[in-house]
Amino acid sequence: MPDNHTGYLISVVDEDPLRARKEARELLAALGEVDPTVRLDLPEPGSLAGVGDKGGPSVETVGLLLSAGSFVAALVQVWLARIPQRTIVVKRPDGATLHITGKEAREDDTLVERFLADDGGDDMAAG
Repeated sequence: MPDNHTGYLISVVDEDPLRARKEARELLAALGEVDPTVRLDLPEPGSLAGVGDKGGPSVETVGLLLSAGSFVAALVQVWLARIPQRTIVVKRPDGATLHITGKEAREDDTLVERFLADDGGDDMAAG
């Protein structure tokens, strides 16, 4: 993520880089209508930008940089809930992160919104 960006980063996590990019662009299209600052944050060619701390990167992440807001958070939650096996990582400007799957998004339909609205004293955050 560029150092000068002060917004939020939402990363689509997938072992298949093409699928991760396709889904990130799908989410970008939905979010672009309500947040004109949203943009793709693609890993550099030939590098894996993985998440997780066991043995290094094993998946590629494709990120979206955005300024957020409750409507944006709700759109992310709805998009994620459609795909139970999908995982995204949401990172706030304070560095806190939330890993959430589509299944978890279905079970708790405001989790992403609450995380993005929190100012840092949250036990959901790790990192």
